[in-house]
Amino acid sequence: MLIILPDHLRVSGITTWALNAIRGLRAQSIDAGLLVHTAPGDSVPEFLAPYVISVLENAPSIHTLNGNIDLLVEHYLGTIKDIHKQTGKPVIVSPNLHGDCYGAIAQIAIKNPELVRVLSWIHSDNEYDSALCRRYDSIIHAVVPVSRELESIAKRTLPHRQNDIVHIPYPVQVELECPNKEPQSNRAIRLVYTGRLDEYQKRISVLPLLTEELDDRGIDFEFKVVGDGEEMDSLIEKTKQQKQIEFIGSVPPDQVKDYLQWADLWILPSRYEGQSVAMLEALANGCIPIVTQVRSGADDAVQEGTTGFKVDSIWNTPIEIIASRMADIVESVSSIDLSTYATNAHKHALKYHSIPTHIDALRSVICKAESMGDRPWPSDQRASYSAKEGELDASTPHDAIVRASEALSRLAGKRVLIYCSGQHTRDISKAIQESPAEIVGIVDDDPTKAGLGLIGYPIYPSDQIPHLNATDLLISSWIYEDTIWSKRDKIEAMGIRVHRLYSTDQDNTVCSSQ
Repeated sequence: MLIILPDHLRVSGITTWALNAIRGLRAQSIDAGLLVHTAPGDSVPEFLAPYVISVLENAPSIHTLNGNIDLLVEHYLGTIKDIHKQTGKPVIVSPNLHGDCYGAIAQIAIKNPELVRVLSWIHSDNEYDSALCRRYDSIIHAVVPVSRELESIAKRTLPHRQNDIVHIPYPVQVELECPNKEPQSNRAIRLVYTGRLDEYQKRISVLPLLTEELDDRGIDFEFKVVGDGEEMDSLIEKTKQQKQIEFIGSVPPDQVKDYLQWADLWILPSRYEGQSVAMLEALANGCIPIVTQVRSGADDAVQEGTTGFKVDSIWNTPIEIIASRMADIVESVSSIDLSTYATNAHKHALKYHSIPTHIDALRSVICKAESMGDRPWPSDQRASYSAKEGELDASTPHDAIVRASEALSRLAGKRVLIYCSGQHTRDISKAIQESPAEIVGIVDDDPTKAGLGLIGYPIYPSDQIPHLNATDLLISSWIYEDTIWSKRDKIEAMGIRVHRLYSTDQDNTVCSSQ
């Protein structure tokens, strides 16, 4: 099996999953390895190196290829041919993280479909993974969602592939016995965060507010943050007066367990997840999760009152409210016997998320894929997900510009917000810029984009919608349209009419809610 990682080599649950899968397959004498990309001046992390069989060195970011995937195709094909020569079998390939990773395999499958059998993992509840499955359906032999929720989404997204959708939970290292935890009595409650310091997904800005809230309540606590990311410096600055929090930085995977076994509670304030590997590692080490109640794999593992705690939350719940709700839980655990929670958490991880359990399920999918026929990519269809200049990205339907022009013409004279600052909006920029409507600006759920600009318009955070004096809002996304459309009642309660470009059956009607 060949798992391709074009990004996120150092701090990523997907990287941890890939490492555990390769390690487990090799332990059962199954050929398996990683193909990774490294940026100029970068190298393969030491902990990952033993599992890497191919490196695309000095690679440009896969997020910036603009349809130019020839370099990927050449390297991937060479590696696949080498493996095929050694085994005499089709190579089981798992592309990950970006559509162009799939696109390179699709390009190979035009002339050499006999060389590959493609397994598509759905890692996150972010619509993008599902969109990749739809786009590359013709070359995919099996779809592997990592949680029950994602399995349900996959079956709705790909109803014709029901028999090829196989739920396989993520694996983590789990000892046979629950690690001994130091008794809570007469000491501070111990908190830990392990993972990527990212705002868009992980909503990491909750952490400083949580520590401040706990301090204001007079709760005796210690908090260690293990991991690295673009928000590290900002977090350190925001918490420089709070002596109870310590930033450890990145550590090798085999050292993470030391912090999990030290801590009583593990914190995750994410906006979305697939199934957090870091959460599963916490469970395996008897560290009790406090997680946001988002549509994710947390529901499979965090059972309220048994293995952990959940905080009511949606995408745009204010971070102050999340911090306060998490503080309520931390404050309440002083009266709870956490040792029972720890034992339950460990039992759950051992039963459902051990590496042997994962490998048994993975072997079954591999055997099934090997026995399936070739699935060629149509030669008359572009393989890349991203597009060259003058073409539309695969996340943008072919008639997007026409739809946008028609919708904005009907809104002539109105003050219109465009919802989403992604590739779709770039692709329909001509329709927006030539619109007879008055474009107020662009709104986006990603807080890191606030204050930036796109195609000549300012980007606002979505919580600013009621303050922008708009009359109408147009959703500029195909992939995320249903998610945004589900918020329309809340938006229209502000007196702003919401419009969508694509109906659920993808017909040619420009729809609005009224």
